[in-house]
Amino acid sequence: MRTLLIVVLILAWIAFIWSVLLMSPKGGLGLWIGGMAWGNEYWSKKTLENKLKKVALVSGIIFLIVSLVLPYTK
Repeated sequence: MRTLLIVVLILAWIAFIWSVLLMSPKGGLGLWIGGMAWGNEYWSKKTLENKLKKVALVSGIIFLIVSLVLPYTK
């Protein structure tokens, strides 16, 4: 059980870091991947940003819950 929680913790951490790094309000890597790679810049950027925000929120919540439960498992 403890090993499974550690794996989930690491995966949530990686998902959170990647989603935050890809978000960029003024350009950068997030704009290049989200806007320029898929044609219609405004539509793609908006939907990608919304998806990245959801991924960051969910992975952050999972990371927090697992971090709080992990010390009490064997």
